[in-house]
Amino acid sequence: MMTRDDIFFEDGRLCLHLADDLGALKGFEVPKNKQSALLYHNGQMLEVNWIGVQNKGDMCYLAFYENDLITELPSPLSELAYSLRPYCFDILRRLSHALENADGKLYTNLDSIPLSNAWVFPNGDILLLTSQLGDIVDRFSVDALRHSDKEIWYAHNCVNGFGKAHFLFQLLYYSLTGKVPFEAPEVRENNFKAVPMALLFPPKSEDDPFIGLCKDIDLALSDNRKFQFGIKKPYAYFRGILDKYAELDVSSIQPGTNPALSGYWAKVSKRAKVKAFLRTKGFRTFLIVLGALAVAGIIAFYVWRAVKPPLTKDLNEVEIIEYYYDAVNNLDVAAMDEPMKNGYDGPDLMTVTTLHVSKTMQISYEGKSHFIEASTWIENGMPDVEYGTTIYGITEVSVEQISDDVFRATVILWTSDNIVDETNSVVADAGIEVYKTQETVDFTFQTRGTWREIAKMEVVDSQVLQQIHVNFIQAQTQTP
Repeated sequence: MMTRDDIFFEDGRLCLHLADDLGALKGFEVPKNKQSALLYHNGQMLEVNWIGVQNKGDMCYLAFYENDLITELPSPLSELAYSLRPYCFDILRRLSHALENADGKLYTNLDSIPLSNAWVFPNGDILLLTSQLGDIVDRFSVDALRHSDKEIWYAHNCVNGFGKAHFLFQLLYYSLTGKVPFEAPEVRENNFKAVPMALLFPPKSEDDPFIGLCKDIDLALSDNRKFQFGIKKPYAYFRGILDKYAELDVSSIQPGTNPALSGYWAKVSKRAKVKAFLRTKGFRTFLIVLGALAVAGIIAFYVWRAVKPPLTKDLNEVEIIEYYYDAVNNLDVAAMDEPMKNGYDGPDLMTVTTLHVSKTMQISYEGKSHFIEASTWIENGMPDVEYGTTIYGITEVSVEQISDDVFRATVILWTSDNIVDETNSVVADAGIEVYKTQETVDFTFQTRGTWREIAKMEVVDSQVLQQIHVNFIQAQTQTP
């Protein structure tokens, strides 16, 4: 692994030792568009240019141009990481500022940066190597530990860019415990669920501030998407956690024996062994057999479905149409499908499915739905609504018979659309537009068994009867 001994000065220039064999230069070409390294100094991100790969005797090294700001030798973060304590809060805070300033300039994913790509100077400055410079180091230095370093740091599929802070929380976990959170094979088999940090230290009371820090780090390292959705500024959130526990003397806290760890680790190991077994050849054969049985089961299901009576088997055509539109009004896709001919979905399926998914996600993430049934909104006098509300529903259905198999339904449908601020590409706070639409739909029926079912639906006419502007109760400004 790259150490401080690999970094030296040559003629006043910062240099990185790559190899002791000139043969390593064979076939190497300096990239035409050289990406500068980035130096975080006094709150600013500065470019540090490099000359190329030089040689002195049999030694090959990467040389930077002289820089007045670089007068001392740095140490790779890989060499410092676990020795950061008791200075981990300070160094990681500065690293967060450096990464934040370098966001979009490193040309690499933050969760795949080898620690040896970040160099820490004694004065607190931090030099970040871009992916191009990292590739050059890998080209000359066959370093198993460095390649391993790229693999053991892992970021969940984080939302809102939280993966950027996720990397910093992994370093904080490592600095305090001496263990890389996702390095152990058992942890990686367990969906990358890191060992709860408190289990790596002697037992402490729940009201101990250090336990609070452990829980905050565990949460940040989890794949909790609801939590991640709430973090708008990942780097600032990380620094906020450091501020929250600024008074904690981490130098006095040492990893140690915790009786609960063995029990936890036994469960994780057992689960990992099961998952490893699931990847064996014998299990794959079992899956093939199981798959064949599943196919047979699916065929049997569709045969059964083809002959089983629907819930609407005792209804006439008019009642079936009313049943169908009641399901549309309630966003009940399963009920909509009940009177349909097998394999026929109807024109309302996509709209109802989309609205049902949106409503379900609102309830999951916000604890409530912003959908208002049109009939309820009308009965209440068509009042103003909360920001983010959707008005939807069917208020009238009338049916007439056209022929033995064709029935025509006239439906009053209410829908709403957000007003979009196109300049900022966000939903504006000016309210919503509600549309009262009259649709005429022809239903074609067929007989199956002893019941009637819908074989075809055709929208023959659709016209907007009324457009109503509805204001929000309290305008909210959305940040783009």
